[in-house]
Amino acid sequence: MRVYLIFMQELIIGLGSNLGDRRENIEKAIALIGERVCRVAVVSSMVETEPWGFKSGNNFLNCAILIRDEPVSDPELLQGAAGMWRPHQIIKILQAIELEFGRIRTGVYTDRTIDLDILFYGNEIINDTELSVPHPKLHERDFILVSLMELCPDKVHPVIGETIREINNHRKGNVTPR
Repeated sequence: MRVYLIFMQELIIGLGSNLGDRRENIEKAIALIGERVCRVAVVSSMVETEPWGFKSGNNFLNCAILIRDEPVSDPELLQGAAGMWRPHQIIKILQAIELEFGRIRTGVYTDRTIDLDILFYGNEIINDTELSVPHPKLHERDFILVSLMELCPDKVHPVIGETIREINNHRKGNVTPR
C-alpha cells in the first residue's frame, strides 16, 4: 500500500457562536470544515464568554480546532485535501460556511450564529485586504488564549516572537485551559 502525505501547514481555526443553539452551531461548523477543508485533528474545550468588542445580552461559546498534516492511503482523498488549499482559499470556504448559517459580515462586531477565523496557518504571516494571519487580535482575547493554551501552548507566535504560554502569562487574567 502506498502512503501519501498531505503537505499543509498546521491550521488553527477559532470558532464562536452567540445566537441560537450555540453548541450545535459550533459542532455543525466543525463537521462542515472537516468535510470541506480537512479532517479535524483536535477540538479544544468550549469556553463561555461575554461578547468582545460590543455589548449584547447573548454570551458566546468559543473553541478552536487544529488541523495538521496526515498520511493518506487513498490517492482520491488527495483531490480535496487541505494540502491543496492555501489560506486565501480556506478563508473563502469558512466565509461560505458562515453565510450558510446566516452570517452577514458588516465590518462591525455584532451577534452571530457562527464566527470562523483562521488563527494560525503554520508560521505564515499574511496581511492583505482579504486576510490577516496570524489573527491580529488573538493575543488580546482571553477566550482565544484559553483554547490555544489547550491546543498548542508552546507554539511561537510568528509576529510577536513569544509562545502562547508566554503571551498568556502577560495577560492580567493568566488564562488556563479547563
